[in-house]
Amino acid sequence: TYNGVGPRHLSSSFHNQKDVPQHILEQLDVTHWPTWTTSDKPKWQVNNLVQDKVMPYSELSYMIKGRLEIIDSMTKNVHIVEAGDFVTFPQNYCASWRVLEELTWYYYLY
Repeated sequence: TYNGVGPRHLSSSFHNQKDVPQHILEQLDVTHWPTWTTSDKPKWQVNNLVQDKVMPYSELSYMIKGRLEIIDSMTKNVHIVEAGDFVTFPQNYCASWRVLEELTWYYYLY
């Protein structure tokens, strides 16, 4: 049973939310999620394009630092994710990713 605190399903489609209120981040318990960074991953070097990355699971992500360009494989829409953005990736979402600035983010898989 959901008690009002902790991660939860927020969207069934890709969504990049800017300026998420602090109380929402606290409700989701974001700072207790695992952290992921591109700093030690050669595949994710700045300006390297990772094409047609498919998300095998749903993910919530909160960008701590960096900039990422996401190009939706179906719509070709370009999304820029920056520090402070909260992103929902639905399962099987396919996009190309280009790291514009080294990334660090909190993430939750479900």
